[in-house]
Amino acid sequence: MKPDFLNTSAFKKYNQKKAYLEIKDRIKEIAIYKGGGGLGDLVMSIPFFEIFKQAFPKAKISYMGIIYPRFEKIFRSIDIIDGYIHYERPDKGKGLKKHFAFRDKIKGKIDLLIDTQRRWETSFWLKNLQPKYMLTASPFLSDWPLPQMPYKKMHIFEQLLVLPARLGIQDFDKLNNKVDIPAEFKRNAKRFIDAPGQKFAAIIPSCGMQFKNWPPDYFARLADMLSEDGYAIIILGSPNQIELLQEVQDKMQHKAIVPALVDISFSKQLLNDAAILAQCDIVVGNDSGGMHLASCLGSVSATIFGPTTPRKFSPVGPRNIIFYKQLSCSPCRFKCHRKVYRECLALITPQEVYEACGKFLKTTSS
Repeated sequence: MKPDFLNTSAFKKYNQKKAYLEIKDRIKEIAIYKGGGGLGDLVMSIPFFEIFKQAFPKAKISYMGIIYPRFEKIFRSIDIIDGYIHYERPDKGKGLKKHFAFRDKIKGKIDLLIDTQRRWETSFWLKNLQPKYMLTASPFLSDWPLPQMPYKKMHIFEQLLVLPARLGIQDFDKLNNKVDIPAEFKRNAKRFIDAPGQKFAAIIPSCGMQFKNWPPDYFARLADMLSEDGYAIIILGSPNQIELLQEVQDKMQHKAIVPALVDISFSKQLLNDAAILAQCDIVVGNDSGGMHLASCLGSVSATIFGPTTPRKFSPVGPRNIIFYKQLSCSPCRFKCHRKVYRECLALITPQEVYEACGKFLKTTSS
């Protein structure tokens, strides 16, 4: 991909004078600060880490921030990330003692610290850790100040690409966001998806914010349409979403496979779900980390957007279908004031999604 900002005079200048080449031989330890993010943040960052692995092949590259327990094993399966540095910045004066103890422990060990968060307070605390070099959007704290950027109009992955581009790393055409699934989890998935010749469609009816969810009966109607087309339907979700998974299944006319209802321990491990997603012909869900994961596993992914905007949060890749009505109030702050509650989601019909998916799949196969 080639973001539009690479065509500006500033970034053309950075590409001519590649700053990273001046420090390449001195960089042994790189820490990329991601803060605390969800699954989508983690998956979206994979090609970002790959950029720096290619530019600094001899350096150790660590994820810095917080990884939630449910995502830990999938994080460990990403081989381009060499390590993990747990760090929580001080918040409103809390955690100062912990921060300074961490600084004393890590001082002098980070050659290049990259802050992806674009918050000056975060950059301040990271700079206080005394890395040899620091790259951040905060102009007075970065060794390579960035030009003003229209971040609010940019996709979150494009926002990340600004950072390596400032160092003169601008060849983004060969990036991938591949996740390798260990054989153990592929074997686990066969319990639910081992049927040679069978077409599979996955439904992910929930996400981290309930306000973004497409109605359960819409998912059920779409699942029935796909089932009548010969797809085996798999409904996926975490253990704390059991009630919603059950509701979608109950509203269906046809039978679905719901791993969490069969064995709750199976769905506690995200890599089990990932192994299923990798075998699905199509995955349909809300704006969520699960859809980003499905996209990077190569499945055709149909993502439904309502309160949030695909301009900023859509999965990256050529096998994605986006549904978004772009009402005058969208994107919103998750407080709906329309006469039809969450009309942005209600206007996206199961029939519309079904027809678009069918058309896309036919085009893809041909």
